[in-house]
Amino acid sequence: MTTTAPPAAHRAVPGTPLRRTLANGLRVVLAPHWPTPRTAVSVHVGVGFRSERPGQEGLAHLFEHLMFRGSESLPRGTFFDALHAQAGTANGTTHQDYTDYVQVVPAAALEQALFREADRLRAPRFTEEQLAAQLTGVGQEIAHMRDGRPFGGCPWPLLPRLLFDNFANTHDGYGGIEQLRRTGVEDCARFFDTHYAPGNTVLTVLGPHSPEEVWPLVERHFGDIPPRPVPAPPALDEPPLTADRYGHWREPGTELTAVAVGHRLPDPATALTDYLAHQVLVEVLGRSAAEGGLPGAARVSASCGFFGPLDTVRPDALVLTALLPPGRTAEGFTAGLTEWWQRHGSPAHVAKGARRAAAALAARHGRAHGDLQERCRALGRLELLQGRPELVDEIPRLLADTAPERVAAAAAGLARTPRAVLLLEPGPRRTRPAPVVPPAGRADGTADPSGPSGAAGPVRSAAALGSSPLGVRPLPPLAEQPEAVLDRARETRLPGGLRLIAVRDRRSALVELRLRVSLGAEGWREPRRVARLLGTADLTVRATARAALLGGGLRLSTDGQWADLAAWCPVSERTALLRILAELLDPARLPDGLRSAGERLLEQSPERRMDEVLRRHWAPVRAPGGGLPDPAELHRRVLGPHGAVLVSVGDVDPERTAAEVAEALSGWTGRGAPAAAGAGGAGGPAGVLAVDVPDAPGLPAGTGDFVHVTLSGEEPGVGAHDPARYLVTALFGGHPGSRLSAWCRRGGHTDHHLSAGRDRLADRPRALVRLTVPRHSLAPAVAGVTDEVRRLAAVPVPAAEVEEARRYCATQLLSAFDSPGLLADALRYTFAAGRDLDWVIRRPRLLGAVGPEAVSAAAGALYGSLTESAVVLGRIDRREAVRELERAGVRRGTPA
Repeated sequence: MTTTAPPAAHRAVPGTPLRRTLANGLRVVLAPHWPTPRTAVSVHVGVGFRSERPGQEGLAHLFEHLMFRGSESLPRGTFFDALHAQAGTANGTTHQDYTDYVQVVPAAALEQALFREADRLRAPRFTEEQLAAQLTGVGQEIAHMRDGRPFGGCPWPLLPRLLFDNFANTHDGYGGIEQLRRTGVEDCARFFDTHYAPGNTVLTVLGPHSPEEVWPLVERHFGDIPPRPVPAPPALDEPPLTADRYGHWREPGTELTAVAVGHRLPDPATALTDYLAHQVLVEVLGRSAAEGGLPGAARVSASCGFFGPLDTVRPDALVLTALLPPGRTAEGFTAGLTEWWQRHGSPAHVAKGARRAAAALAARHGRAHGDLQERCRALGRLELLQGRPELVDEIPRLLADTAPERVAAAAAGLARTPRAVLLLEPGPRRTRPAPVVPPAGRADGTADPSGPSGAAGPVRSAAALGSSPLGVRPLPPLAEQPEAVLDRARETRLPGGLRLIAVRDRRSALVELRLRVSLGAEGWREPRRVARLLGTADLTVRATARAALLGGGLRLSTDGQWADLAAWCPVSERTALLRILAELLDPARLPDGLRSAGERLLEQSPERRMDEVLRRHWAPVRAPGGGLPDPAELHRRVLGPHGAVLVSVGDVDPERTAAEVAEALSGWTGRGAPAAAGAGGAGGPAGVLAVDVPDAPGLPAGTGDFVHVTLSGEEPGVGAHDPARYLVTALFGGHPGSRLSAWCRRGGHTDHHLSAGRDRLADRPRALVRLTVPRHSLAPAVAGVTDEVRRLAAVPVPAAEVEEARRYCATQLLSAFDSPGLLADALRYTFAAGRDLDWVIRRPRLLGAVGPEAVSAAAGALYGSLTESAVVLGRIDRREAVRELERAGVRRGTPA
């Protein structure tokens, strides 16, 4: 085993990557002491679309699906059994030059995650049935992602057809489903043997563990995988482009032309600074396009790489896409693009925009890679492709140090070099190019022994792809789970009633801010007007635009119950971001009228629409005398600090944060307090509320025969029973093994979606169940829910079931610590619900003290009045909805 590590001075930095190579050739990257209670484990294999040979198109992607379906110790899809019970996640993706697999689990489950990955690298097993099922799934994915969507294939995989010549770079990595169906299990075995060798693989571990804990586990589970020859890399060299290349195809059902422009990029392995200069230039272009700097085009976007920067080896592509308005020609658009490149070829012209763009890119990179999963994937990818996992932390500095002269040189180079231009123009039927046929006699144009045999007909019989001399092994036990820690968290009540929660977090050089304000009775009655108010305030003070100039971001939204702000910026710009927030919260800055464009900030979903109906019924508000208030008065009524919550998570001392927030928001005043319980009017139990919406926005396409239902009951006073109620909500309908999930499985209701929850609606805490079911199943589904409530309250819950729910809840709560942004979100919701830091920190222990008797008692108290209110949304007659709900036992009330 060989080991490499950073200099000693850097070894104590959390998450600094350490590297080893096992005797079988497997490369291992370990980022220890990452401050989180969860662990990410990824495996990157050096096989992607560009590794496929003729006849293999789409095989890398199909094989990624198969790798989840069985191995010697985890056959028939049992890979996910323990993972889901721990609220863990697993995923895989196929790219041009690699396939990656990633798990995120509680830190106690590190060895189990390593076991799963090692078992399928050592001895994967698949059956004909599993292969057939994955072929069906891949076919559906191809239909959805490429063949069935507007402008499908633009820019990938169509643009590479024009930009490159080599088969490896030009062929469609999705492939064709008819050809893929000729793939047999033996073909998959050859593909695995060829490409999934340990020497072609990188294992990455990121978590709170010490190296002394991780290295023995890695050796135990991966060290005995036999070495195999590493395949030769595909031939990727390209002859230079000598002229622009155009491709024209047709797209029905649209009045606009889609255009994609591709340029070849410098090799990041030998010219990283030039590559990053192009990335900065792309950011400048995107900002310019957003401000109208590329006239005659809409929805312009640009990126380095088809799937993101530094996601492949050379050749890589700079990609720009846009929609052209009627009458705008591709030639005119590309001429304008060339002019833009030429104009920005001057260092003096590009300097200001380049500095801002570089700072924004550096901040975004830091924010994205403060996330546990994304950081783990990036470490493995950069080791596999560049041999330098430490780049994940070097890139922000390299971006920020990018000289305007390099950016200008990149622009000047693009202005004079040939490019590829893809056009999808309106037409009566869809046209696409024929599949790529490699030239005869070339090394990459011959059939490959690891590919499909080409035999037609059903897949051939085979039971396994491999076996281990160790045989079937049990899943390792869990280790001790470290507790989640909030570093020097502080809660402060500021003048005016604002609750501030500040947490120090060193995972990125950024600050995450979250503000949540209850809209109160006035806002609940006028959600669309509140949305216009937020949009008008944003446009007036240019909050979103100014946050972007700081190298951060800002988003305002409302669901009719709350007004929410989510913002972030570099630590050095936090006081400027607080000034923007203060201006947003100043009603004196508002103009006389409200702009209708702000309604885009109002969340559009079936759940929000149903809640709006119920909120109006539960808390009716009489219109004030004298008509509607002016914007400034409405602002004071609905956006006051009393009861509002502000969360700050970042690498800042919490005491300093409290002082800076107090100074910045000292002028924030306004009533804005939520109405006391019952103050809005005589709402009372609502009974059945049926809504007939023939063309309801937010209903998924093709769901005309489905209805959305919300069953609600007012929750009795919250207090000492809160942990039991939290647990019973998950047990009833909040985790994969819940009672409602089991009811669906027993009845074979694969098209039903049921979930349980708790929240606050208007001025009342409530328990709720959401259902999305076929219209003809409305009554049986609601009756099934009410029967499960009665059974849960009447029959003591088995201790094993309680323990399963408790374990899931305790581990699911840990996911809030995966990134600073997720932590800020979780704290916002927790504190807005009236809870405190003690609840956040002690929640797993509090859940551990809840017994089966307490769960049954909580079930009756929480969900016993579930049918007080029923709201139905869908293409259903109001009388039919009432009749169906009465059949299910919901009593008649006053329809809305």
